[in-house]
Amino acid sequence: DMVEDGGLADVDSNVNAKPRTARTLIAALQLALYVGIGFGLVLGTFSQHLLRALIGNTASMDPAVFAAANRYVMIRSLGMPAAVVIGSAQSACLGMQDIKSPLYVLLAAALVNALGDALFVGSKNIWIGGCSGAAWATVLSQYAALGLFFAWLKSKPKLKGTNVDSNSTQ
Repeated sequence: DMVEDGGLADVDSNVNAKPRTARTLIAALQLALYVGIGFGLVLGTFSQHLLRALIGNTASMDPAVFAAANRYVMIRSLGMPAAVVIGSAQSACLGMQDIKSPLYVLLAAALVNALGDALFVGSKNIWIGGCSGAAWATVLSQYAALGLFFAWLKSKPKLKGTNVDSNSTQ
């Protein structure tokens, strides 16, 4: 909703001056961030318990394999905030009838992931190489995608049915 008297909306001054769709998008992205932080905290804190519940009988499992799986889960938990916000940002793009931008963003993220895999997985360090390296590459790609989605959303001049340009009147 623009200012009722038809005047200019100063969209940079505060969130309340933004159109309803922009405020809703901001609220959805903030909620997604909070949910992602919560998921990440739960996953990172309870990784061993969750792995045991998923695997079942860990008594016959090699402890080195379980430790590697636990490191992977703990590292991936750091990417949960980005992963959840990416899902909301992708939905926002689709809601604005933009199917190409998510494709480009996720393609770029896949390239970051592949480069990260090539860079990290071969390392002999247990916290950087092997499956830990694959986890770090995925986390980096998720934050790269998050940055690209935010850049896209910031540069998007108009949301369908609203005016978010501060230099125009409605």
